[in-house]
Amino acid sequence: MSIMRLQNEELATIVILALSLVAIGALFLLTGASAPYSYDSPEGARVTVTGLVLAKENTYQGGHVILCVKTSAGPLDVFVPAGSGAFEAANATKPGSEVEAAGLVEMYKGQKEVVAETIKLLKK
Repeated sequence: MSIMRLQNEELATIVILALSLVAIGALFLLTGASAPYSYDSPEGARVTVTGLVLAKENTYQGGHVILCVKTSAGPLDVFVPAGSGAFEAANATKPGSEVEAAGLVEMYKGQKEVVAETIKLLKK
């Protein structure tokens, strides 16, 4: 009986390890590394945008920040929701700043934009 018990404990250990690997894999996929933004980046893709801030504006409703960033694929709006983790950094930017923003590609009024989750100010 002790041999059977040991096998059950080993089986339980293997199951726990397998579930841990699945959880780590799911976490990686959900928070996974982002690809550089390109014109072909599909809606919902997690991307990174690096470039020069051409313009900055605050929305009238909600106080969100919209940065127009010059990318290798052309100008792109980066939407930064008020209260998000990226908001403080977005507020510190000005035209001429260089930024790196990571977030999801979304469509707004027929145009692609990136909804920023993080922003790094690379150069003021």
